[in-house]
Amino acid sequence: MTKCTFCKERVDDGLGRGLQPGVDADATPMCALACIAGAIVFGDLDDATSRVSRLAADPRAQVLMPECGTEPRVYYLAD
Repeated sequence: MTKCTFCKERVDDGLGRGLQPGVDADATPMCALACIAGAIVFGDLDDATSRVSRLAADPRAQVLMPECGTEPRVYYLAD
């Protein structure tokens, strides 16, 4: 098992071709494309209009162990 890199090579290649991660399939990690439930969302957190940014702003959104000071960029929606 290796650590997930969110398909960095795929995303970087897509960005190099002018594609937008989370919008264009060829620039989006495979887990987000393959998740038939839509539970994995990927995109630009710095774009306030993106779906992922709106989900991260939801009051239910949480990061794991923020006290570690690593500024995590993965959010989980709690029930």
